[in-house]
Amino acid sequence: MTPLPLSPSLPAADGDEYPPLSALNDLLFCARRCYLHRVEGVWVENAHTLTGSLDHRRVHAVKDGDLVTGRTARGLRLVSHALRVQGVADLVEFPGGVPFPVEYKRGKRRTWDNDDVQLCAQALCLEEALGVTVPAGAVFHVLSKRRRDVPFTPALRELTRRSAARLHELLRLATAPAPVLHKKCRQCSLHAVCLPELIAAPREYLRASESLFRAPAP
Repeated sequence: MTPLPLSPSLPAADGDEYPPLSALNDLLFCARRCYLHRVEGVWVENAHTLTGSLDHRRVHAVKDGDLVTGRTARGLRLVSHALRVQGVADLVEFPGGVPFPVEYKRGKRRTWDNDDVQLCAQALCLEEALGVTVPAGAVFHVLSKRRRDVPFTPALRELTRRSAARLHELLRLATAPAPVLHKKCRQCSLHAVCLPELIAAPREYLRASESLFRAPAP
C-alpha cells in the first residue's frame, strides 16, 4: 500500500479542509471506500486505478494552446465555497463563451450517478466563480472513445448538493461505515483491506473457518 495521492486541499472558513471533487465520485461509488481513502489514507493500486491515472495524466499533459482565445482550458483549478470542495477539471470548453466541462473516465459509455455528480460539481464551481449558468457538460468514456452529454437538471444539482453535505458528514466520522456487499466489491482495489464479506456476513465466515478444523465424521 502507498499513501493516497490526494489533491492539494484548500482551508475552509472553519479550519477544515476542502476535499477534492473526486471524493464525491468515491462517496457515491462506496461510502466505506471513500472513508478509507480520504480519512485513513489507504490506497491500493490495481489495473483500474493505474489505467485511470494514466488517462488523466495524458489529458492534463496537453498544453492549453487555445486558452488565450478562450476556447478550451485543461487542468483548470476549481473551488466551490458553497459546496466546500475543490479540484481540477480535465477539460473545460467554451462554446459561445459558455463553460462546458468534460470529465474523462476510463470505462465504456454508460450512465453512472457518481460520474454525473462529479461533473455537476465542476459546473457549480464554474458558476460560482464566473457568475454564469452552466447548463450541461459531458463525460468522455476512454474505452469507447465516446462522449455522453449530461444536462445539469434541477434533480442532478440537488443530488450534487446533498452528496457534498453527506461527504462532509462522512469525513467527520470516528470510524469507517460498515460495508454494503455489492457485486462490484470484488473489482475494488481495496477489497483485501476492506474485507466486506467478512464484516458484512461474519457468521458465514465463522462457520467456514470452524469447518476447516472440524474432525471428519467416522
